[in-house]
Amino acid sequence: MQTRRLFTLIWRINAIVILLVGLIAGAVLSVAGYLLFKDATRTRHVDNVANTALGNVRESTAELGSFGEIPGATVLRAPLNVRQTYALGSGSKEAGSTRNYLYFEPSTRATSWLRPSMDGVILSSVPLPSAEYGEKKVNAVTYVHVTVDKDTDGDDRLTDSDAKQIAISAPDGKGYRVLVTKADRLNDATLIGPTRLLILYSAGNKLNAVEVNPADPAAPVTEYEVPTSARS
Repeated sequence: MQTRRLFTLIWRINAIVILLVGLIAGAVLSVAGYLLFKDATRTRHVDNVANTALGNVRESTAELGSFGEIPGATVLRAPLNVRQTYALGSGSKEAGSTRNYLYFEPSTRATSWLRPSMDGVILSSVPLPSAEYGEKKVNAVTYVHVTVDKDTDGDDRLTDSDAKQIAISAPDGKGYRVLVTKADRLNDATLIGPTRLLILYSAGNKLNAVEVNPADPAAPVTEYEVPTSARS
């Protein structure tokens, strides 16, 4: 009789434990489900990322950034930044990109755009020669721009993963000229001399070079492949 009561008591305790475990597990799953749902439906913000959505764009806003001085030029330059919100599963994602640069000449009050089109993304735009942080400013001879104009990887966005163009311009934004139409990566851009700009870039498994006189918009371009195989 006592043994039977003992088993009955143990069974009731086990039932209570199982019930409590079930309630706790249900609560944990409910909280996890809520957090997953909230994460999936929230708007994600991505800053300082060159990204242009080509499809499912919910909202797009353009804003002109702050003007800054250019070493070696009398003009001021400001980026045209575009922010887009586009569909991502059941939620949305927000990304920003630089589409163009506006140049302003205070003496004549004239303005001009760097690129003729606003469709692409400017990944980088740097002066040459460039001074290191803390060094004395040096006048720029040219600017090297890396852009993306086509969605080559098929993800409906223009990003660093797509094929790139490499272009140059004068410090005041004039004479914009595309030197490389398809590159995977800009490896280096350096001034060998005042009239000799060297650009090294990767395309597939090849390392290529482009040389040009940056001061002459009509100067011929010299292109060649850089040997990368080891010699015995």
